[in-house]
Amino acid sequence: MKKNNIVVIGGGNMGQAFIQCLLRLPRVLPRDITVVERNSTKRQTLAARFLIKSTPALSPRLLNQATVVLVAVKPQDFPGVAALMRGQLLQTGLLISIMAGVRLATVQAAVDFTRVIRVMPNLPMILGQGFSVWCASRRVTREQKIFIRALLSAGGQETEIHNDSLFDAITAVSGSGPAYIFSIMDNLTAAAVRLGIKTDVAKKMVAQTIKGSVALLGQSADSPAAWRQRVTSKGGTTAAAFRILDKAHLDKLWFKALTAAAQRSHSLSVLIDKQLRK
Repeated sequence: MKKNNIVVIGGGNMGQAFIQCLLRLPRVLPRDITVVERNSTKRQTLAARFLIKSTPALSPRLLNQATVVLVAVKPQDFPGVAALMRGQLLQTGLLISIMAGVRLATVQAAVDFTRVIRVMPNLPMILGQGFSVWCASRRVTREQKIFIRALLSAGGQETEIHNDSLFDAITAVSGSGPAYIFSIMDNLTAAAVRLGIKTDVAKKMVAQTIKGSVALLGQSADSPAAWRQRVTSKGGTTAAAFRILDKAHLDKLWFKALTAAAQRSHSLSVLIDKQLRK
């Protein structure tokens, strides 16, 4: 995009992650970015850390000069933000939403704007190791699609889809996914400590085991199931562990858990739609 005047609404974890990704782009400078954040301490911290501009509130002048507006607020806060944005956006600009459970059509209708991209990122993008799925409205230009690919690639891997209804499942798997991995690591570490291993050693051991396993999977065309079988010798220690885990029907439990997350994403969509109709 030729000129950069980027507004990030919300300075939470994902807002900060996107600011970092923006600053990795060769044509984006700190002076090109303004973060809108109500919390004064957080606002000052962001301005000092990234050398960007900051403001506590949205204004028509800020919005109608922005070439890119990134909405990184909680879904429940969107109706109030949408009311301030409606009719104020630069018609040639781009609106990016990273809110869970807020549909593409909902964003377009709420702000009366047609150039919208919905993104479901995840937190590892802070380190350039994230995974983002995105879907664009019809009026988004080729140049704007090039920009979003570059932005998301600065945070890891990206893929475009053309079915907005898949976002509930994507949110459940990828958006929430890091939390599942952290929970697994926490449980493995706690079990190791109960077995007599020192906490610091247990943490390092679990972290490197996860990292190494992912590396093995990444350099091979084999499935995770194939790698599991490769590690599991018949009658061995790993097989003994899986006799316990398989009795717990983890496959069914994981499906049940992800279904609950996807349903919550869908219920957020319904809730936000109702709030906007009031």
